[in-house]
Formats: sequence, structure tokens, C-alpha cells
Amino acid sequence: MLILRIKQAECALADGRLDEAFEVARADDVRRHRHGQRLVGRLTRALIQRGQTSLDAGQLQPALADCNKAERLGGNLPEIARLRAAVCAAMAQQQQGHQQEALRVAQAKRRIADGWHSVGAQILGDASADDGQAQLLRQELVAVRLQTEDALAKAEQALKHGDVEAAVDLIRAAGIAQNKNGQVGGLLREIRRQATEQVRSRLEQGRIDRAQSLLQRLTPLNGDCEEVEDLRRALTQCHEAAELVAAGNPGAALPLLRKAKAICPSARWLDKVLADVRQAVEALAELDAGPLGLSIADASHCRSQNADCRLESFPAANPHPEICNPKFEKMGTEDLPSQFVMQMDGIGSYLVFRNARVTVGPISSSSRPMLGLMAEPDLPVISIERVDGDYFVRSDKTIEVNGQPVKEKLLADGDAIALSARCRMRFRLPNPASETAMLMLSGARLGRPDIRHVILMGRDILAGPYTNNHVQTEHLDENVTFFVQNDRLLCRAAQPVSVGERPMQPSVGLTVDTPIRVGSLSMVLTRFQA
Repeated sequence: MLILRIKQAECALADGRLDEAFEVARADDVRRHRHGQRLVGRLTRALIQRGQTSLDAGQLQPALADCNKAERLGGNLPEIARLRAAVCAAMAQQQQGHQQEALRVAQAKRRIADGWHSVGAQILGDASADDGQAQLLRQELVAVRLQTEDALAKAEQALKHGDVEAAVDLIRAAGIAQNKNGQVGGLLREIRRQATEQVRSRLEQGRIDRAQSLLQRLTPLNGDCEEVEDLRRALTQCHEAAELVAAGNPGAALPLLRKAKAICPSARWLDKVLADVRQAVEALAELDAGPLGLSIADASHCRSQNADCRLESFPAANPHPEICNPKFEKMGTEDLPSQFVMQMDGIGSYLVFRNARVTVGPISSSSRPMLGLMAEPDLPVISIERVDGDYFVRSDKTIEVNGQPVKEKLLADGDAIALSARCRMRFRLPNPASETAMLMLSGARLGRPDIRHVILMGRDILAGPYTNNHVQTEHLDENVTFFVQNDRLLCRAAQPVSVGERPMQPSVGLTVDTPIRVGSLSMVLTRFQA
């Protein structure tokens, strides 16, 4: 029976069926037999020869398999060792080639994403024709170029008809605002020029709302346009001045209005506003110097007491019985917490800190941080502090910002902060006109899994459909601004704002644990326990 098996293996070897012969020859009884030993020798040499042929053809895996079979039969022969070394060297070279191809494709993809389509195509031209990733990226590049050409043609047509907003929307939708193509760059400059003229014209006409809307759309296309930034600054100053006047402090609004006037000297309505505000300042000064020189807070308190008395005297005529509810009154007079959660239906939960300085670290740290993360207890506790509109990160121990070890750094939009390899977050300043910043938790997480975004509130929080909002949502067609006044959270919006089932009252604002609706957006504020 053994001789028959050896004969079968010899026949298989003679016919070139080396794998079949190997299955017979590797048996111990065959290798101990005299005829089997001769078979093993011939089969080993045949395997080495076939492995060398596969190596020459670039078929490294079959070559390595033949090398392993030959070594199992013949041991560590010099010929086998040389074949293995050659196969390993070829594999290392192939792997290096794959790495270079992957790096080349990654560079091309990054260039294409940055708008350098021609550079990306040139890099892809050096890639191997057999590289599947390169082939896929070439197809994507063709589609991107077609989409870019179509968007350019439609945007040019919109500009010819004077529809700047449609041109801006087409460029934003196509994602080519940062494209470095010469034709795209020329069109973007023309769009910026015409849009800037329209923003200035609307601002000079006193249409602040329409100027703000167009300016928001123009944000992704700004580039380094100083005129756009000046107009944005003027609009911000007008909004701040309006809030100061509404708060009964017109004197502080005068410098802001003068700065806005310096940016838009042709805005005649600002002359009248400046005159009216000066008259209001003088009138308040006269009242304050006379017998009615009560502070605004005292006067407001008196009005509140009188209103309560009227409500008690005429309970049947009260159209809102819930005002007499002690629970409602208590809720309305509570100060806004220094930290709270904005839970927005269909959008997510945002943790808001009003403090200028926020500490961040492991929740189990001995020095309990304000923002506790589920992380190793030995990680450092850092502080992120807002100083004159700038944000600084500080730590007693070394941390990494953008991969560089630091203990203190001025933060910029997009900076990546890492307490460890598994505890990371990204710092964002979505709107340069707002002091409000955000922390986007990536490797780090809170005890509440529904919170992934942290807002470091400055003057306001912007919510709306645009990318430069702190809360970006399609639930809103226009921007909504949340701001704090007299320690109350208020909301400025074109849509109706209701708290509970009643319109928002400026004296009460948005209250905690009460359903809030802004147009089609529904939300609730809750307290946050660190």
C-alpha cells in the first residue's frame, strides 16, 4: 500500500501536479521509506523551481507557499533560504509601493477637497492604473468637475440677471466656495463684489434684516475680504446698540452707533438714530437729576408690584390664569443658571456654559471640573478661558494642541485638544462676529450620552440653517439669536416665540423646564449637574 502511494506521488510529480505530490510526500511513513526519500528530494527541488518562477512573475503569495512547502519537506536548505529572502524582500518592496500609492491617493483627495482639482489630477496621473482607490478617485474627480462646471454656468446666469443670492446659494450648494480653479476664483470675486454692494446698499437703506440675511449667506465665500468684515462689524454694532437701548442704557449705545456710521457714512438713517439716542440720553439724565430719579430696577420693581396688585384685585378679568400660579411666578423670577442644557427636538442636546472660565477634565478627578469627562482619572484638568474675546487653554501638565505639546495656548478655530490619545475635543469659533465658542467632543464623552456639543456662551448663541451658526438646523428658515439680558435668556427671531402656551415675555424670558417653541423649532431648557 505504501509503495502504491509513492508511485502515485511520483506520477503526480511527473505530471507537474506538485501540490498533490506534496500531500502524499509529507506523510512520515513515506519520508522514512528509501523510495520516499528520493521522491522528497525531487519534489523539494521542483517546489523551489516553481517558487522562483512565481517570484519572477510577481506572484509573491504562491512563491511564499511553495517556499514553505519545500522547507517542510527538505528542511532549511540554502536554496530555500535564498528563495525566502528574495520573496520577503519583494513583499517589503510591494508593501512600500502600496503605501506610496495610498499616500499619493490621499494627497490627491486632499487637494481635490481643497479645490485644487488640476493638482489632484496631476497627482493621480502618477498613480498606478491598477490601483482601485485611484481609479475611484479619478471617477469622483470627473463628477466634481462636471458639477463645478454646471454650478459655474448657472451662477453666471444668475449674476447676469442680478440675482446675487441665487448665485451664492448655487456656489454654496456645489461646495466650490474654496475652489482654486481660475474660472471659479474670478466668479467668486465677482459674486463677492456684487453681494458686498447689495449688503452695503441694504444697510444704507436701513434694511438691517435683509443685509444680515445676505451677509450670512456670503460667509462661506468671504475669503479675506476686508469690506465684508467691516460690514459684518457694522451690523453687529447696530444689533448691540439696539439691545443696549432696549435695556435702558442708550449712553452705551452711542459709541457703537458712531462706529457703524464711520463704516457706512452714507447711511442717513443712522444720523436720525444718533440724534434720537442722544435725545434719549439727555432725557434720562434730566429725569435722573429730578424728583423722579429712580433707578430702572426700582421702577421695574414698582411696576411689577402694581401689576400683581391689579391681578389680585380683578381675578375674573385675568386672561392668563396661569400667571397667578405660584409655581409659574417662581419659575419666571429665577435667575438663569450658569450652566444649562438646550434640548432641541430632532437636533440634539447642547450643554451651555455662561462662565468666562470653564474647567475640563476627568469626572473622577480630585479637583472636580465643571465639565466632567468619562476618562482616566490621572488625566490633567485644563481650563479654557475667554479674555477680551480670545480663548486660552491652560494646564498644569503638558497636553497636546494640534499634535504639539503645550501648557498654554491661544486657541483658534479648528484647534484639536487632546488630554490623551483617547480623550480629544475640537475647539470651534463658527461665527467670527460672535464671542461664543464650541467644544466638539470626539474621543471624549460625558456622563450624558445625548450631549456631544458644548457651547461656551459669550454674548449670544446663533441658531439657523447656515454653517456659521452655533446650532445649525434645517428646522429654521432664518437665524434665531439667543442672548442674555438682566440675567434672563431671551430670543430674537422673525418667527413667533412661545414659552409654555403663552408668548415670550421679555421680563421673564425663556424659563427652565418649560416647553419652548420658535416657529417650527421646539426645545426645552434643563439644568445641568456636573
